[in-house]
Amino acid sequence: MIHLRHLNTTCAVCGEACRFTIPEAAGSVGSRDLDTRPAEPLRSTIYAWVKRCPSCGYCAPDPGKAPEGAADVVKLPRYRWQLDARKFPGIANTFLCWSIIQEDLGLLAQAAWASLHAAWVCDDEGADVPARICRKRAADLLRRGWEKGERLAVLEGADEAVLADLLRRAGRFREARAVVAETLEKRPQPVIADIMRLQARLIAASDRGAHTVAEARRFRQPVPL
Repeated sequence: MIHLRHLNTTCAVCGEACRFTIPEAAGSVGSRDLDTRPAEPLRSTIYAWVKRCPSCGYCAPDPGKAPEGAADVVKLPRYRWQLDARKFPGIANTFLCWSIIQEDLGLLAQAAWASLHAAWVCDDEGADVPARICRKRAADLLRRGWEKGERLAVLEGADEAVLADLLRRAGRFREARAVVAETLEKRPQPVIADIMRLQARLIAASDRGAHTVAEARRFRQPVPL
């Protein structure tokens, strides 16, 4: 059982008092998805990973803190549109608004993460088209981040593994296949090779579903020399 607590804070953008109900710290039991989504019970706490000020609409993991420039982004037309965009679930909009803030502040890798998290919310709501839109945005942000030298993870090939899953689940199979082939040619570490080989099978089957790292390990084969 996940225990809840209340967070009382003051919005760093508008100065209004905010109160949020959030879960106590939770771990996960089981394998992560190929796109890093954790297992339960942590998986179900996603609604609390970002929060929205009910007064001004500032979205952040902690609305009591705001990076320089965030208040200006909150006023942008595209931010205001995204805040309550009807095509996306409400919590997905909150993640996407945080993604917009990160993007406009030049933190592209973090913006990609937030967009991926929005996709997970869409998955849970059965909103397939919005989920694909979120993954396409995350993939594009990730690639732009690489151009600036930003990476999601330290492990070589890990970013490419995430990108392959983003593209596959967005239905961009040709692009995903190219990422998989290029990564395997570099003879990555076993866990990355396992994931990419599973991705290759899923792409060949036009499978856009969620799969886990544990599945990839079951298909482990030696990397060709």
